[in-house]
Amino acid sequence: MRRQDAVLVRRSLGEGGITLVEVAAGVTMLGIVVALVLPAIVRSSRFQKVVECQANLHVMYQAQAKAPAPKSNQLGIAYWTRLTESTPPLSKEALRCPVVEALDAPACMYLGPGEDPAKADAKDPIGCDLGSNHSNDGKEGGNVLLKSGEVVTDRTGIWASAIHYGKCRQ
Repeated sequence: MRRQDAVLVRRSLGEGGITLVEVAAGVTMLGIVVALVLPAIVRSSRFQKVVECQANLHVMYQAQAKAPAPKSNQLGIAYWTRLTESTPPLSKEALRCPVVEALDAPACMYLGPGEDPAKADAKDPIGCDLGSNHSNDGKEGGNVLLKSGEVVTDRTGIWASAIHYGKCRQ
């Protein structure tokens, strides 16, 4: 081996520093990792807000179970807003869906029952998200509160039929 070749071998074994190609490869790998992890972090944040929305509906269910029966004109959104004046009062924050970040959002972001919940079956919806809570086009679905107290996250089935057939209304 010539002397010049021996110097190149020694440099490549760690004595010469980092080459431009190695830096470019490192930056490329870092970019790929960020591109893979970032969407997962965003989905995780959204998932957390959907879970908080479910918790709000469950809190509303517990509050309505302790409150006096509604009057005939207290269906729809009025069913939930009346609970902010009951004893103990429901927090007004429970009426706001955490997924919605708009400042001009309505005070109550959940639809209430379309008819007297006392007449509903356990699997009938008595409350659900507004169409705009979880999507801009109103087609993504949302959380549905059943009379049994179960909260279901639904894309189209129960949520769409609850709105379409008037089981939940404004």
